[in-house]
Formats: sequence, structure tokens, C-alpha cells
Amino acid sequence: MDGRVEILSCGFAAGWARLPGAGAAYVGAWLGAEMIGVAEAGGTRPDLVAAGEAGGFCARSFLILFNREVAAGLVGEVVVRNVLTQEVIPAAEEVRIDAGPGLQIFVLGSPRSGTSELAATLATQLGLPWLGEGHAGPLLAGAADFFAGDAASGNDMVRFLADQGLRKVAVEATRGVYFASHGSVSFLDKTPGVPMIGAAPFLLECFPRAKFIFLRRNGVANVLSRMAKFGGDFHEHCADWAAAMIRWLEVSVELPHFLEVNQEDMLDSPEETAAAVAGYLGVPAGGIAESLRTGALEHTGAGLHRTRLAETGWSADQKAVFARECGAAMALFGYTEAAALA
Repeated sequence: MDGRVEILSCGFAAGWARLPGAGAAYVGAWLGAEMIGVAEAGGTRPDLVAAGEAGGFCARSFLILFNREVAAGLVGEVVVRNVLTQEVIPAAEEVRIDAGPGLQIFVLGSPRSGTSELAATLATQLGLPWLGEGHAGPLLAGAADFFAGDAASGNDMVRFLADQGLRKVAVEATRGVYFASHGSVSFLDKTPGVPMIGAAPFLLECFPRAKFIFLRRNGVANVLSRMAKFGGDFHEHCADWAAAMIRWLEVSVELPHFLEVNQEDMLDSPEETAAAVAGYLGVPAGGIAESLRTGALEHTGAGLHRTRLAETGWSADQKAVFARECGAAMALFGYTEAAALA
């Protein structure tokens, strides 16, 4: 068996292995005499399939999650071998050395609250891999909840899940999904909406050093922007904004740290906003501030600086719907319009 190691990081090693026939093989990572991870070379990739078909061999990808973090200066010393034969799998000519502990950022919020602008700014300024809106977090969190089982259940199989601690399978799978898809232990995931907000505690379980930034926007401005951007049902937009805001209040108490950013402040006070974001992330603020000043943030549009019902042009029925669906969330977040909704 041969192959190539394509990525070496402080948290994982990735590459491919050429297998005998159609059989399976296991590969491990070593740092000196210590084995720090093992995985099956069983993944598929279009380039490996094409190469195998052309060359008459079977090649499979692998991703080895390390059982501990490797110091930045030692990442290049990690060696990958066939577990059975101890044959070394060499590094590719352009192997990526992804040193450092990684910066993992989750940007959350209701749609049309500035999540795209901040995510684009941070991904560009900090050089972070960003795949757009992943929407995988809620699916993976749901799998974790299933695998967690119930130790008090009368069902033997459900109780078995809990007894065996199988939730860790979903945690490790989640780490693998994020590392492999981004090709790094560093990444930015910007996924707005209620399900992703609800997944935040699970994502922290998977990535204990992750940073969470929640974008908030006045409900009047948000719904105006939603209707202008997406059209659709007014009631649904009101209910979804309120649900996202309330879900954040429920979830944020489970997080040891987070940062809330007002969409309005990104526009009106970019330097102050950049300083707050940079301070939370532990990075320089200069490029972030410049990007917020000159980026694609909505400087005109349906919701810009329109936070009063009297400024919306909505019908009396629409105003009543907004008051009913959004009034409680408006009050909880201290938006001044809430007084007029009572």
C-alpha cells in the first residue's frame, strides 16, 4: 500500500492510500513512538476514483483525528503509516502544514441581520476557510441527541446507547466533517436561523475553543429587509425573527462566552464594532474595521434605520401581526419600539 499525506495539522492528518484490490486498510499517525490516532482509509473522492480507474488500482481517502493536540512546532514531525505493515505513507510534494491550535468561529443570527457581511469580513481578514452556509450543524446535533440514548429508558437498545457513551461517535464525526470539508482545524461557519442557533451548545462540545458571534437586528428593520429580499409571507418572517431571538436567549446561557453584535453598529460604528470583535477573537482590529467601512454591508435598503412601525408603510393588520409575533422579543432585547407595541 502506498499513497500520500496531503494535510498535517495540530488536530488531524489527511490524505489517501492505494489499497490492495478492493480491500480495506487502517492508517495511523505517530509522533515519535507515540501513536496519536488511527482511521480507516475508506473515503471516496472523485479524483481518486478517476485515478484508480485509469491506473487499475483502488485508492481511498483517510482523515485521522488525533487524540491530543500536537504543538505547532511538531506538526511537521507527524508520520503516517499503514497500521498493519508499518509502511510509511510519504508526504505529498505540496503537503499542507496547518500548524497552530486553530480558530473556529460560528456566526449566528436571524437571516438579514448582517451575518454575511461579518462572516465575509472575518474570513477574508483572518484567512479562514469558509464554505458559505453549511447548515450541517443542526443535522449533526440531532444525530448526537439520538446516539445519546437514555439511561433511564425501558428500551434495552435505547439504554444501551447511553450506557456505551455512543454520543462521542457523533462528536468525533462532527469534528471530522468540519476539518475535512475545510481542510483545516481553522474555519468559519456562518449559518443563520433557529436550528443552527439551537445547535450551538453541541458545537461547543465538539470544539471547546470555538467562538460564537450572534448578530442581532431590530425586528422592524429585519422584517422590512426580509420582505424586500425574499418576499413571501409577512407573518412567517415576523415569527421566524422572533423565534431566532428567543432561541438565542435560551441557548446563550449554556455558552461560557459569546459576543453579540448589533447590525446597526456594524454600519454606524465600524471601528467600535471591529474592536469588540477583535478583542473577543484575540486578533488585530485594523483590517476588520476597514472592511466594515468599505464592504458590501447594506448602506441603503428597506430596513436601513427604519425601526418604528410608523416608518414601515405596513397595513394596520400587518402592524398587529408584528406586535403579536415580535412584541415579546422586542421587549426582551430592549428595542424602544417595544413600548409602542404594548
